[in-house]
Amino acid sequence: MKAYVLHKFREPPVLSEVERPRPAPGRVVVRVAAAGVCYRDYLAWQGFQRVKLPATPGHEFAGVVEEVGEGVSGLRPGDAVAGMMYEYCGECEYCRSGREYLCRSRKIYGEDLPGAFAEYISADPKSLVKIPPGVSFEAASFAACVLSTVVRGVRKIGIKPGMRVLVTGAGGGVGMHAVQIAKAYGAEVIAVTSPAKAEAVSKYADHVMTSKVFSEEVKRLGGADGAVEAVGGPTLEQTIRSLNWGSRIALVGNVDPQPTPVALGLLILKEVEILPVIQGGRRDLEEALQLLAKGAVKPIYTVHSFSELPRLLEETPKASHLGRRVIKFGS
Repeated sequence: MKAYVLHKFREPPVLSEVERPRPAPGRVVVRVAAAGVCYRDYLAWQGFQRVKLPATPGHEFAGVVEEVGEGVSGLRPGDAVAGMMYEYCGECEYCRSGREYLCRSRKIYGEDLPGAFAEYISADPKSLVKIPPGVSFEAASFAACVLSTVVRGVRKIGIKPGMRVLVTGAGGGVGMHAVQIAKAYGAEVIAVTSPAKAEAVSKYADHVMTSKVFSEEVKRLGGADGAVEAVGGPTLEQTIRSLNWGSRIALVGNVDPQPTPVALGLLILKEVEILPVIQGGRRDLEEALQLLAKGAVKPIYTVHSFSELPRLLEETPKASHLGRRVIKFGS
């Protein structure tokens, strides 16, 4: 089968002919129909993630179950599935309590395991969720990394109808969907994005801001009651200053992996809570797929051919694209 192989950090992955995975006991082989390209893929390519080379990158995928290994139940060939971005043991205290995203045996596709930038991928059935009717492979491919993470994030900030929620990086793959998910839960959404993306974001948000110093403008609206921080360091202080007393921030983004200074006095004064969100869990992915199926969230993405992957990785930090970018074989 064809797969991209990363041999050296910061050098383009090479489209290669590699051995196709076999249906090992307790596992399934999925034919990849679509794979999302994430900022995490860029960070892994740059060497910021713990990736053992050579590696096949890619942690966002959806496809069709091709073969089922011995002992697998609940899935059969022909099932359309979306993959979680990791595998988990299912037995530790975290997994038993529904927090599989904290499993100490967690293995991430594309980093610890062969990833989805390939024609086929071997997966643990626990990490696969059936795709509801009406949801495309393209949308389902990034449902785990993007949508389920945001679903968990808005739950952590205590979202409720009428709540005013701030979303930074609202023109990106995470942000544009965070705006819609917050709206689906009944929130009034303030979106922060670049001037170039303001018009597109305005189709989904109640208010759009393009200034890098946006806190005063947010305060004029009455302040935000919670936030989804999809950027991280570059916008975090302005987000804190935008929030009303006692509010919470779901920290999802980290576009700059370098340490970020935090105004501790401001946090203490306003008693603002920063709540990191590593990933969504299986239940969050199931809910995210239902939001897509109901039409509560409109997936925003562009489709690219598999041969474009090296260019897409290189262009990721420019953030010039709207929504998510998805690659497909033969497209």
